[in-house]
Amino acid sequence: MQTIYKRVLYFLLLLGGIIPVACKKSGSGAPVITHVRTVDSTARDSFFVKAYPGTLIAIQGSGFDGLEHVYFNDFDAPFNSALVSNNYIPIVIPDKAPTAPPLNSVSNTIKVVTSHGTATFQFTLVLTPPVILAVSNENAPAGSTLVIRGYNFYGISKVIFPGGINASTYNVDSSTQITVTVPPGITAGDSLRVVGTFGTASSPFVYDNWMSPTTGFLANFEGTTDMWNPPTNNPYYGWSQNQWVGTFVTDPTKFPGGTGNCVEINPANDKPKGDNSWWQDANSIITNTATWPSGPIGNYALKFEVFVNNWSAGSIWIGTTFPSDNWGYLAEFAPWKKISSGKLSTGTWLTATIPLTSFLSATNNAYTSTGTGAASISALQKSPGKNGAINDGQGMLMIMYANDGTTTIKGGTFAMAIDNIRIVAIK
Repeated sequence: MQTIYKRVLYFLLLLGGIIPVACKKSGSGAPVITHVRTVDSTARDSFFVKAYPGTLIAIQGSGFDGLEHVYFNDFDAPFNSALVSNNYIPIVIPDKAPTAPPLNSVSNTIKVVTSHGTATFQFTLVLTPPVILAVSNENAPAGSTLVIRGYNFYGISKVIFPGGINASTYNVDSSTQITVTVPPGITAGDSLRVVGTFGTASSPFVYDNWMSPTTGFLANFEGTTDMWNPPTNNPYYGWSQNQWVGTFVTDPTKFPGGTGNCVEINPANDKPKGDNSWWQDANSIITNTATWPSGPIGNYALKFEVFVNNWSAGSIWIGTTFPSDNWGYLAEFAPWKKISSGKLSTGTWLTATIPLTSFLSATNNAYTSTGTGAASISALQKSPGKNGAINDGQGMLMIMYANDGTTTIKGGTFAMAIDNIRIVAIK
């Protein structure tokens, strides 16, 4: 991946006329920055002394051989040494480079450090409004600790929850993170907002959407425990009581910090290698039929809240139809595999996000990373049946525990709670 990035960036810089096709020469004496220019080929003769974080620029001058560091307002920026010459440094201004007080006093300089000296250049990073990218739990209840992630969190004066409710307790941990205690009184879902010195950010998602389900919301499991006669006032009840569709949980102390009822996947028996049975031993969760949103498949993701501890074996597979004949598409959810310790313990409810493009064609009713994605949301909800027939899942979803490892998983060692299953826009 890094090699491809180098080649593409080098090619773009050549097209823009930024890198001269010549041999590098060793500089003598201290480095000197003469000017900064854009890499935009349509404006390559434009020199400037200010830019937004995230901009690709070229620092020009001399004596850049032996380059060790490039700092923007004293923030150490990564660079690709293979693309640096004695006179040119192509570099992206880091998104996290500080732009203004009050979190940081800034020097308004670019500093180039080489093995034989240092050069500075007056340069301003243009102030930008705050941006919210994600939160740790999109449905965290009152009293919960919520982590807001994004950037440009400068001079934050308010964190506003749905209904215009201001948080009374929050801490700006850095320019990219805020920790806040969720206030009481929220009665409906809406955007989450952060107000700072340089503007206001609104979340790209609906916070507390479990309170205001819309198209694409599949299950919040609120209601009675009568599977066959769910309450008529809650179409998002979901199938959740029989042994083979997980354990219906109404005790809020079992997985504290949730939003009411949830469903637990907790097989009691040993699960042999290769076992992906979903129809027994509390191995799965099934949602009812539902209408999904329409639009490009790349613009949407499956989200749900999850609570799990000591997860170190097996994967969650997610399918969009009942496998009366075959699974059409499956997605894998197994974040523990990417943790160095090989074990995941959330200790609280967190929001899981699985892009719909992560659903891939199954092989022999098993997930495979080499499968192909569905062309559309509509196609994702269908699977091939017998004699060329097509099974339409009609918006149903199956979340199941599979042993894709090499050894038997002991019964009673896995317990995962899931709530607020939904298909939502991410773009």
